[in-house]
Amino acid sequence: MALKPLHVWMVRSGNDNILANLVEDKGAVAVGWDEMGDLSQLQTREQFKRRYQEVFPEDSEGRVPVNAGQIYRFAKEIHLGDYVITYIKDSREIVIGIVESEYEFNPTLFGVEYPHVRHVKWIKRVSRDIFSPEARNTLGSTLTVFILDNILDEIYSIATQKGAEPKVPEEVIEDAPPFYKDVRAKADELIADLISRLDPYDFQDLVAALLEAMGFNAKSSPPGRDRGVDVIAHPDAFGFGTPRIKVQVKHRKGAATGPEMRSFMGVLRSGENGLFVSTGVLLAMRSWKPSDLANQSSCWIEVILLNCYLKTMRYLRPSIKPKFR
Repeated sequence: MALKPLHVWMVRSGNDNILANLVEDKGAVAVGWDEMGDLSQLQTREQFKRRYQEVFPEDSEGRVPVNAGQIYRFAKEIHLGDYVITYIKDSREIVIGIVESEYEFNPTLFGVEYPHVRHVKWIKRVSRDIFSPEARNTLGSTLTVFILDNILDEIYSIATQKGAEPKVPEEVIEDAPPFYKDVRAKADELIADLISRLDPYDFQDLVAALLEAMGFNAKSSPPGRDRGVDVIAHPDAFGFGTPRIKVQVKHRKGAATGPEMRSFMGVLRSGENGLFVSTGVLLAMRSWKPSDLANQSSCWIEVILLNCYLKTMRYLRPSIKPKFR
C-alpha cells in the first residue's frame, strides 16, 4: 500500500469550474490571480501580501489576507507527495492526485488567466457522495486553495481502496471567507446532494412543485409512457392561458445528449415553450422557445435549478417537502 501523504489540499478548478475538463488531461492544477505575475522569487507570506496589495489596491483589508494566503499556500506550502483534490461540478465527482512538482509560472498550460501551476499525477476519480457528511461539509468551503488534513485519513482510504467504490455513508480555518458566501456555497452543494438521492419520479414532482411555487399550475405525469413530456405547466387553472410549458426531466449523472434535446423539441408545437431539466448538466434547466420548428431555430435560456429552489422553497406545497430532507 502507498505511504500516506502528510497533507491533502483542495485546489478548485478555476472560476465557475472552468478548468474541470482540463486538469486531468493537463496533469496539473492551476490558480488565477494572474496579475500577481511570477511568484518564484517571493518567499514569505508577508511578501505575498505586499505584492497582492500592490496589484489589488482596491481590495478591502479583510480580503487581502484571505486571497494572499491562498496564493502563498499554493506556491509555498503545498509539497511534493502531498495529495491534491479538485471538484468536477458537472458530474459531482472528486479527483484525487499526488503533487509532482514545485510551483511553476506557466501562462501557456491553462492560459494566461491561470498561470500558477502545480503538476499532479491523478490517481482516482470518485463520486462526492461516498464521502462522509462531515467531509462533504468541509469540501464545501468557498476558498480556492485550502488544507483538508482533518479528513486526510478518509481521503487516503478512498484513494488506496481497490475495486468498487465504497457505499455512500448515511478544518483548519486560517482565513475564513465572508460568512454569507461560505454558507451559500455549502448549502448549494448539500442541496445538490439531496437532489441526487431523489428517485426519478420524486425529482419530477420536485420540478412540478417548483413551477407551482413560481406561480404556474403544473401537472406531473404518472409513471409510465409519457410521450416525452413529464410535466405540463400553464398560468391558469384551465390551461387556456400562455405560456404553455412542456417539461422533460432527466435525473441521472450522465450529461444529456444533443439527440435527446432535439427529440424533445419535436414535441413542442407553435406557441408552446419547453424546459429540459437534467441533473447531469450542472443541475440546470435548459429552455427553448421555438419560433420556427421547421428550421429548428430556437432561443436558449438557462435557469439554474438550485437558484429556483432557494428562491421558492418556502412556497413549495407541503407534500413535496418531506421528500427533500
